[in-house]
Amino acid sequence: MNLSAQSKANVASTLIRVSAVLYLVYYYLSGARSASFTIAIATCIALGILLLLALFIRKGHKWAKWVLLLLLILTITPDAVNLLSTFKANVYAGCIAVIIDLLQISALVLLFLPAKEEPIADNA
Repeated sequence: MNLSAQSKANVASTLIRVSAVLYLVYYYLSGARSASFTIAIATCIALGILLLLALFIRKGHKWAKWVLLLLLILTITPDAVNLLSTFKANVYAGCIAVIIDLLQISALVLLFLPAKEEPIADNA
């Protein structure tokens, strides 16, 4: 299935927004009631960054995919290390963490796939 660059950007933006919503669910399931104020602020900042990236990706800014790549490198490594303890604490939170990572990786892959080439019409 070949999609245009704008179609890929729209799908990637939607995937990132869905992952942001799931991030709120993950935050609640992983102990939001006992979380510190600092963790709550960090979560709000992370959600804001994700939603802004989704907006810039939908608008077609090419630099946003590189920022998303950098953020995924920085966040998926700790997620992978802590995944076992997350599953031990709350199975649902662990499943949601995996889904969030998969959605964000899918969005990133979509953004880096080459766009569909428009056929060149012969005007001769």
